[in-house]
Amino acid sequence: MNRVAGAAEEANHHPDILIHGWNRVRLELTTHSAGKLTDNDRAMAERIDGLPLRSSP
Repeated sequence: MNRVAGAAEEANHHPDILIHGWNRVRLELTTHSAGKLTDNDRAMAERIDGLPLRSSP
């Protein structure tokens, strides 16, 4: 979550991050002011997909 938050801050994007229980996370990437999914949301999703899943030991 820290990597996602850092990448979002750098991109000036503010996704909704919802944590469920101890092992589930949901991200919502919608531009609220536009009321829909935008190119910026798609770019943020691609950036998140490129983040490493785990830290190296």
